Amino acid sequence: MRYPNFLKPNDTIGLIAPSFGISGEPYTSKFISGKQKFVELGYNFKEGTNIYQIEKARSASAKVRAKDFMDMYLDPDVDMIFSVAGGELMVEILPFIDFELIKNSKPKFFMGYSDNTNLTFLLTILCDIATIYGPHLTEFGMTKWDDSIKESYQIITGNLLEQYSYPFYQTDDISQTVGHYLDSFNMLKPVKYHSLYDKNVNVSGRLIGGCLDVIMSFCGIYDQAIAEFKKRYHNDGIIWYLEACDLNPLMMLRSLLQLKLLGYFDDCKAILFGRSFHDEKVIFDISFDEAIHDALNDLNIPIITNMDIGHLPPTFTIINGSYVTVEVIDQKGKISYQLK
Repeated sequence: MRYPNFLKPNDTIGLIAPSFGISGEPYTSKFISGKQKFVELGYNFKEGTNIYQIEKARSASAKVRAKDFMDMYLDPDVDMIFSVAGGELMVEILPFIDFELIKNSKPKFFMGYSDNTNLTFLLTILCDIATIYGPHLTEFGMTKWDDSIKESYQIITGNLLEQYSYPFYQTDDISQTVGHYLDSFNMLKPVKYHSLYDKNVNVSGRLIGGCLDVIMSFCGIYDQAIAEFKKRYHNDGIIWYLEACDLNPLMMLRSLLQLKLLGYFDDCKAILFGRSFHDEKVIFDISFDEAIHDALNDLNIPIITNMDIGHLPPTFTIINGSYVTVEVIDQKGKISYQLK
């Protein structure tokens, strides 16, 4: 695994919109504030051509979005790349990304989450380059940084390699309301990790994953590449992390069954699930935890749900592709990263 350089003082951050651009509130206010905070910390920015655009769920055509990414990745003056937002149709850019050229270039961190799984996952699987599954610049725009955002900054600057579960999480995002755009997270609901088998868990392995909604689109296209990645890191063992945005429990169950039947979970050491965006939704008496259990109970490995991963903050900033140790005791836990 190749680990790019972490952010250093005076580095330049490249901003791109490979899916959605920044348009409308509260995102514009959050973005401007987040950018200003990094400028005050001593960083520079280089902006892609379409970061302020969005039309028909796209910031630009697939070719333009792909070119923006490739230009930023190959630009020697850009030290790290932030995606400005998630979205829905980032998969369109993949035919125009030259992964072979990236594989033979100097690595640099790409950070984003949700639809950005298209790159955070594939850069690691295809190129053995660690990526960061973490917040967009908008999350850094809150007036007073939440502890998870402070930790995210520590991680991307190379000053933190361990994160502990948080006490509460947000289900009602008040920052969507006029007058509250730059508020911190509204965390009211207790965080409780669920281990579907053993009460306590301690497991180590190579961490890969992302948004399940996106990973489903890789089925039949990148199956062989995923199998080869698992083979390369067989001695480490694979730990998957997954989280869902739009999927309901039955959709999640079908998705997990498909990945299992394709062999994605063969010989893996554990699977970590973040809180689903619709975390309390129940379909035909089936909850998310029950869907996960029904799909994967025959794997006989540690399966942890409701972790601080995904769309319901606060969340971990994950170094995708790193070697990790995951510990869960009495519904609390931590992830420790090793850059090897």
